[in-house]
Amino acid sequence: MRVWCRGGKHQKTTGARKIALLSMAYAAFFTLWMSAPAQAQLVATPGAPTAFGLPDGVLAISQSGSYSTRNRRGLAPTRFDGSSAVTYGFGDPVDGIGYHIGATITSTRRYGRSGYLSWGAYKLFQRDDRGVYAVAANLDYVGRWGEGREMRPSGNLLASYMTGFGENLGLVTLGVANNTRFDRRIVGVFGLGVGVTERSSLSVAQMGSRTTLGLTTAPAILQGFTLSAGLSRDWSSKTDMLAVDIGRNFTLRR
Repeated sequence: MRVWCRGGKHQKTTGARKIALLSMAYAAFFTLWMSAPAQAQLVATPGAPTAFGLPDGVLAISQSGSYSTRNRRGLAPTRFDGSSAVTYGFGDPVDGIGYHIGATITSTRRYGRSGYLSWGAYKLFQRDDRGVYAVAANLDYVGRWGEGREMRPSGNLLASYMTGFGENLGLVTLGVANNTRFDRRIVGVFGLGVGVTERSSLSVAQMGSRTTLGLTTAPAILQGFTLSAGLSRDWSSKTDMLAVDIGRNFTLRR
């Protein structure tokens, strides 16, 4: 697979190549579907964010559900919960900067009574036709309500690389974040995803002390929706969690 970006000796066909590059970003944000010339494939990393943001004029919605257990001294209390998110992308990450703004409802048990706003910016780069680089800065808890007021503004700095090998896509992300813990301690971010079919990918992610094995798929029966599942283990708190997310993109302008 070859991936093209605007610039250098390839400027004669910048339009199609720019579309292909933006499609790569489309694939990596919120486990979304990627459409590139002559090929379509899905790649994502549940459990770790990526530096690829939403293309201009695209609205993403998602609903997540989680089940967690905590084993300590023979006790195994369980907890069900969920969250909802809506995000909108704008700007030009190829020739300028791409942005996104979003709102998240943090719990479905008292739906809408707790949440926060988020903001992010990202930039795409390409040095050759083998892959695409992205860097991003994201800030969460910019606006907070309900229990979300207990959280201070925090975020992450990320760098991602997406490339093709054979008929498959690969995605790797490295970064730092302080939006994963109440104490806001800075932790490392690692994500690795590999497309195994045109409609599915497998991944492993590490966020601080939490390890996540993920599966992402977009079966035809879901008619445009993408489904991801992550099974994770927090080695410091001995917490196990199964999280399932379903989402879809809507192009509001072209």
